[in-house]
Amino acid sequence: MEAESTASILPERLLHYCPAHQVLICTACHYAVQPTAIPRHLKDIHHIHSNKRRPFVTYAKSLKLRKPEEVRPPSAGEFPVPYLPLEQGWRCEAPGCNYLCASIKRMEAHWSAQHGRKGCLNRDWSAAPLQSFFRGNKLRYFTSTDSSTKLDGNMASMSRKRDHIRRIRKKHNLNKLDAEALGYYFSASYKSFVTNDQTERIWLDVVPDLAYNHLFLLQGILACTLLHMGYLNPTKRQIYTLHACAHQDSALPQFRHAIHHPDEKNCDAILSFAYLLIIYSFATDTQNTINSLLIVEDTYANSDETELILPQWLHFIRAGCSMLCDVWDRIENGPASALASAWDELGANKFEDKREDLPYLDYFKSLVPGDGSWSDESIEIYHSAANTLTESFALHGRAKRKSHVNPWNILGVWPVRLEVAFISLISERHPGALILLAYYCIILKDMENCWYFEGRPAKLLQSIADVLDAGWHPYIQDPIEIVMGLKT
Repeated sequence: MEAESTASILPERLLHYCPAHQVLICTACHYAVQPTAIPRHLKDIHHIHSNKRRPFVTYAKSLKLRKPEEVRPPSAGEFPVPYLPLEQGWRCEAPGCNYLCASIKRMEAHWSAQHGRKGCLNRDWSAAPLQSFFRGNKLRYFTSTDSSTKLDGNMASMSRKRDHIRRIRKKHNLNKLDAEALGYYFSASYKSFVTNDQTERIWLDVVPDLAYNHLFLLQGILACTLLHMGYLNPTKRQIYTLHACAHQDSALPQFRHAIHHPDEKNCDAILSFAYLLIIYSFATDTQNTINSLLIVEDTYANSDETELILPQWLHFIRAGCSMLCDVWDRIENGPASALASAWDELGANKFEDKREDLPYLDYFKSLVPGDGSWSDESIEIYHSAANTLTESFALHGRAKRKSHVNPWNILGVWPVRLEVAFISLISERHPGALILLAYYCIILKDMENCWYFEGRPAKLLQSIADVLDAGWHPYIQDPIEIVMGLKT
């Protein structure tokens, strides 16, 4: 895989700026990079060629950065610092001594050298969660200065993560790469699936417990995590993607069998995997497909069986509740109930305020040609989808004002509510259907903060332009300019 692929990652994604401490943390390496070492880090660690490093270097120069010796440790409310690994370590309890280290052996050596005796665990030193901004000779540990309750919570969380990793590795005999991916899931990837406090608990504790007993879910976790690792490490993206595909190919037959035989034992695992299926589908959508139109499956574009034109992720979020109807009550009252609640919200929002302005409605109506080139049936289908899309703009705007936007209500606001007949029009490359899909990219743009969807609206617009007759191109100029940031 060529290093140039790193250019597809925004500088602020690879190098996270922490304004409270004025450092840049490499999200792939999980440590802060010294200001003077940024070009070398990009070259030696990420193998980014000189002409591709310029946006990253320019971004770094635009920020106020401190030297390692100038960086202050975080206050109680700032710990733990995002993107830095949390380690189990030890804190010296001698009065006035703030020594921290990651091993008992070092703590014993510290006590012998500084306090004149070997020291004793729990009396002379205690467990503490540790982080460090920098590595190597600039490594300086810090910990929370908050109450013991919060410290205990951090330590308990670390202990649970280690226990999940140990149990899963032992039962499923993970190889080195899969073990690395599992560790990365707990340190970073699971956070990218979280939408609120309830779902954080599910992805951190409930899903790993389910994955211990359901191999297809474990493989779904590993597949998505490997893709996340490849996103952040472009030079290794090819190998990570190959392993991710292997896991997904192995998981899907097991998932299909489970979904045709749902019961109280596997229903939570089925629902959890369905979320991962959506993430996996988006993360791989542009890697192996040409002119992908997101909500149609090109493989089945000419099939007589209309349900086959739906990609797997869309088919499941549209039909998942009915497929799991026999166990849905159990899911809603089980450990994954927060995921079920989010699922219920997909497509559930109804537009009721007829007094509210409907963006683009008159414009969409004006696009219907008067020369009879569109059939009466297609016009009726188009009008229905156009009305739904304008309502979706209003609903999405309402959600943004309330800060309730997340990937699931973005997906639910239009694709879940569409008639299959309209999706068939997209598959047939009907110009009106393609134009509406182009305008939906404006809503999709708000999903770009998700690593698995970054750049996807622009690529979808390009795919639409490639298959849309050139005479219709002026009618998608507005979404192109908005998605590309040329207008608001």
